[in-house]
Amino acid sequence: MLPTLPAELLLSIASYFDSHTDTLRLASCCRAFYPLLLPKVFTSLDLIKHRNGHLSHLVHTLSSRPELAQEVRTFRVSYGWRPTSGVRYERQVILPVLKSALGPADDLSAWDWELQNREKNDAWNVLLLGLLPNLENLVLQIYEFSNHTLEWMAQIADEEGSALSKLRNLTVLCSEVDGGLSSSHFLPILRLPSLRRFYGHVICDGGTSDDDYAEDEAFNAASYVPKNLRYSNITHIHLKSSCSRRGFADLIGAPKSLESFILEHSDNPNSADQEGMYVSRYCPPLNRHQKTLRKLTLTDECTNYYTAHQSHDYGYVGSFAGFSALKELRLQLSHLLDCDRGWSDRNKTSGREFSDVLPLSLERLILDGLETQHTTGLVEAFKDLFLGQKYGCPNLAYLEVKGNWMHTHQSTEESNAKPRPLPAMLEQFADFKAELEPLCSAVGVSFHLRDLHIEYIIEQNRSYIL
Repeated sequence: MLPTLPAELLLSIASYFDSHTDTLRLASCCRAFYPLLLPKVFTSLDLIKHRNGHLSHLVHTLSSRPELAQEVRTFRVSYGWRPTSGVRYERQVILPVLKSALGPADDLSAWDWELQNREKNDAWNVLLLGLLPNLENLVLQIYEFSNHTLEWMAQIADEEGSALSKLRNLTVLCSEVDGGLSSSHFLPILRLPSLRRFYGHVICDGGTSDDDYAEDEAFNAASYVPKNLRYSNITHIHLKSSCSRRGFADLIGAPKSLESFILEHSDNPNSADQEGMYVSRYCPPLNRHQKTLRKLTLTDECTNYYTAHQSHDYGYVGSFAGFSALKELRLQLSHLLDCDRGWSDRNKTSGREFSDVLPLSLERLILDGLETQHTTGLVEAFKDLFLGQKYGCPNLAYLEVKGNWMHTHQSTEESNAKPRPLPAMLEQFADFKAELEPLCSAVGVSFHLRDLHIEYIIEQNRSYIL
């Protein structure tokens, strides 16, 4: 019966398989299936957990089967040290691939030696990437910084008709790299004409010496102009567990038209002290994209989950009133309200009105890090926004405010119960919700108050039930 199935139906069945092995087993059922299904095995390649032998065999296979190399759309690979057992090296196959991938200034013999003798797979990565003309998604997981792959990508970025001419999404995941990676490694790579999205994990700008720190502290974001400006076609930048004392000014300045910028900040791993976000330094470079930026997140990654001890830095982020395309905005409350931290005036804000800070185009607003001292000022700010003479956000449809510990403390017995009862909301937060919820409802805004501690308890209770 299987051999009589139409090709379209067979491909549809294969698309539900979770592994390449299952697809190959189906292909082996019938001689007619093999040429139809084999290319689908190569559509997505994942070598994150495999050793160098797998990578070297793949290079040999695809160099002799270019029709299969053309099928690859997604490639995930980890480079760094890997066991060399099983490495395949056929010189007559590899040398033509090597010559094709390298430039005239590269030392062919040095690369040849690395492929045969070193225990790092960085050189093999370059060979494989050079064989994938239709690659669209690349994920590089870096455990120990080795520069062949990034240097090669930077080298070919300006070459017309070069490899990676269809790459649209680049993801770099840093792990166990001291101090993370500087964004300067990626600035030349952003010249790839097809590249649209860059996702970085542990991208950290800022030196460790006293001179580096002093220079960064003196940095003037308002007057700084990057050496290279608006040269990249990239439209989306997402940085997680990352930090910059200069507001990633060079990275933000690279795109011709940036549509989304997401920063989930974490402390600089090179610094012994908590440095904060330097949040005021992001607005000046972002101002260059006022007409195109649709989504913006500037927050601390700790606000994504419940933590027993949560701290927030203070400082005014700046005004986004002139951002005519901005639809979704996520900020720390302490960066928007600019609260006075003194105990005598805990509920005082700077006096700025939301209508002077938020853009007319805004549809979704997410505010992180709600604390007791924010509640009064936040209610007053939204009263001015919704009920004032100048309604600043006529398109706003969704408002989310979240924080930790909005509910009463529980006894040890209650905390250890399985499932754990949900605590009652503290009076000040209950009053805050009672004021803000009807205020939002009256103007057609969907309001959501999230307590990450409560969400944590609910998730734990769900595991007990299951």
